[in-house]
Amino acid sequence: MAAGGYTLARSDLGAGAHPSKRLEGRGRRTVDDFWTWFSILIGGGSVIVAVLATLIGGLCALLPFAAVGWYLWSQAKKRDALREAAQTWRTTTGRVLKSRVEVSGGETTSVTARVIYAYDVNGRAYQSDQIRAGDKVMRVTSSGDAYQTIDRYPEGAIVQVYYNPANPQEAALER
Repeated sequence: MAAGGYTLARSDLGAGAHPSKRLEGRGRRTVDDFWTWFSILIGGGSVIVAVLATLIGGLCALLPFAAVGWYLWSQAKKRDALREAAQTWRTTTGRVLKSRVEVSGGETTSVTARVIYAYDVNGRAYQSDQIRAGDKVMRVTSSGDAYQTIDRYPEGAIVQVYYNPANPQEAALER
């Protein structure tokens, strides 16, 4: 079967006849007729090229947004998985060594809480600055949150520390 549903059989063609020549019998169309009509329909190929160029251009324009969205989504999934795992972490007591708000930036300012604490696990001393489990992967806070955090964890305060029993260096004040 040829393109467009036209059937070509050897008997339809005369001896040595080319398929582009008019076929004999029952008013069948030639292959040339089909391709002429097809080229008119698609504008000589320029329509297909224009459609493909538009699709490719659109995909290229959307790709960076999709990549950023995927990255943020995957980081949020990692953060959530760490927070879920932290629900089974053991606890110990610790002491806040430093508690301050750090401000950085130029035109845009970043305000973050910085709480450094020390704790012991099985007689070995550790230090951490992780406030909430999973925050090292992805954290979104406001300046008000930073000030509230240092108010909760003032220097010298005795605090409960959650730590990963498989890796005691991994710890957090909140889960």
